[in-house]
Amino acid sequence: MTDPVPLPAGVRDVLPVEAAELRSLGDALARAFSSFGYREVMTPLIELADVLDRAEDEGVGRAYRLFDDEGRVLVLRPDLTIPIARLVATRMADHPDPVRVSYNARAVRPPAPGKIEGAEQRQAGIELVGVDGPEADGEVIAALSRALTAAGIPDARIAVGSVAVVSAVIDGAGAVGSTRDALWAALRGRSVVDWRAAAGGLAEAPAAGTVIADLPTLRGGVEVLDRIATAVPCAAAECDRLHAVVEVARAHGVPAPMVDMGVVRDWSYYSGVVIEAYAPGAMAPVAMGGRYDGLGARFGRARPAVGVAVALDLLHHAVGRGAEQADTGVVLVGGCDAFIAEASDLRARGVDVVGVPVGYAEADALALADGRRLVVRRDGEEWVIGDVISGAASRTPDLGSGPWT
Repeated sequence: MTDPVPLPAGVRDVLPVEAAELRSLGDALARAFSSFGYREVMTPLIELADVLDRAEDEGVGRAYRLFDDEGRVLVLRPDLTIPIARLVATRMADHPDPVRVSYNARAVRPPAPGKIEGAEQRQAGIELVGVDGPEADGEVIAALSRALTAAGIPDARIAVGSVAVVSAVIDGAGAVGSTRDALWAALRGRSVVDWRAAAGGLAEAPAAGTVIADLPTLRGGVEVLDRIATAVPCAAAECDRLHAVVEVARAHGVPAPMVDMGVVRDWSYYSGVVIEAYAPGAMAPVAMGGRYDGLGARFGRARPAVGVAVALDLLHHAVGRGAEQADTGVVLVGGCDAFIAEASDLRARGVDVVGVPVGYAEADALALADGRRLVVRRDGEEWVIGDVISGAASRTPDLGSGPWT
């Protein structure tokens, strides 16, 4: 085996079996999203940097940038919500509210210094634009839950937080200027130590002081919101809203999402509920999203919006290799020379056929390597159908009566 040619940091090749499994997962997610009325859109991989930079006050930050022939700075999209917000605000500006769109695409972002993470992220997600209120947030959570179940994660755990609740608590604590910035930086960096250092001495009331100091660690049921609302009254309205989101999700049949005030997003455009989903076997959230009501206005059409994205690579790791992928198609010995007509007939029946020459000795190994379960050989007047997984074999005089009928 030759050494692989080097690739840029954070990217990798995807071989056929894994590619098929990722495609299958994406299709399962898309079908679930479609059941809620979400329709696929596609945005370009390359955008004008000054357009995407509108999304954040200080620009989109880490991104791969290049120049076109006119000297304009281009950027490989580092995020999928931003270009879709641009698309909806411009190309779909006259579409009646609500707008429901989905996508299955890649975002490309340089890994953060000191972190082991992919530069290329395969994502499938949805965006619900033009509807404010807990009913919209709850629908997105319900669509996510159904999609993860369809993809093979029926026991995914969904957690919700709220940028608006955190902001109200910070306001209630009287944090301003550098202290406020330090609190948000600690929260986005998920550093409880830094949060408590910045929060020290902000609130005089013992109850409020305890809640503020412990805020990133508060998680559980809706009683967490009751505790925050009692200790910091100015956060009560946003706590009530997040409580309502949980109830709407439950009305859709979703097991009660966990309230986790440590759930935040890297992008500052998030303005309300934030969402994460966890799956057994995955070391990071398999889905992330939230509400971003101010983003559309930056592209010329203000509309409330909420969405969520599933990280396909992490989902694939959690699901594991799909057994159904090993049942896809057959290897037909002689299918490219002696039995071309038979191979064509099978394909007409909807069977994927890999044709190899008569006498080919590696048919079983090829089937295993390509994720095919069955190898078909001619033996006298019969066809032998071998299962490379179980080792079982059966015979039939006619391929039209094989296990694929």
